[in-house]
Amino acid sequence: MPAVVVFTGLACGTLLAAVGLALWDGFRQVPGLSHAVRAIGWLAGALLLIGALFAWQGDHSVSAPAMRLILIAALAVPPGIHRHRPPLRSNAMLILPALILAEAGLFWVSRPVASEAVSPPVLPVELAVVVCGGLGARALGEALSKIVAQTPHGEWLPTVTYVLLTLLVGGTALANLWQRGTVWGGNTSEGGLAGAWLAWSAAWLSPRQRSWLRAGLIVVAASLLISMALRYS
Repeated sequence: MPAVVVFTGLACGTLLAAVGLALWDGFRQVPGLSHAVRAIGWLAGALLLIGALFAWQGDHSVSAPAMRLILIAALAVPPGIHRHRPPLRSNAMLILPALILAEAGLFWVSRPVASEAVSPPVLPVELAVVVCGGLGARALGEALSKIVAQTPHGEWLPTVTYVLLTLLVGGTALANLWQRGTVWGGNTSEGGLAGAWLAWSAAWLSPRQRSWLRAGLIVVAASLLISMALRYS
């Protein structure tokens, strides 16, 4: 069994345990349980990164999209759960995107497709898209949690993601202008990034009083980012 499958499977198990502990904490409010969930999150992220590293170095049966999916899942793992007594579903929503992405990555690497490209992503722009997708997935969890609980969350993560996405879109436009004499390259990847940037810009400019609208726009933008990160070329 490939090492990437083992480590990704272990990460899925730890994330599932984190969801269970988050729900249990909502029932019992056990002291220190949030620290346990935080530790489990770090462990799951480390397992995913180790699995991706093994695949990158030696397992050439893992396709580039599968590699990206595992890395996005590693970046999407939340640092912990909130302690403001939210509805039980709220803390589970923080972990859900990472769990879904990790399970999708496990399924993908367990069933490699021979016709797919087998080279892992190595170009800086591709890595930047993966990082944006991972941060966007983590922001997606916070947005879903906000929709469920109607409670405020920190603004640093959406801000960092938006800044990085803006730099990426702007850098791509400058590269096109330098190489082709036009800002727009016309391919699907650039269109998806531009769409995600526009949706995130709308969320950034939306009134802070309408938190549900802001969270909904972040869900749309993050979903576009994850989709584009998987098929960026």
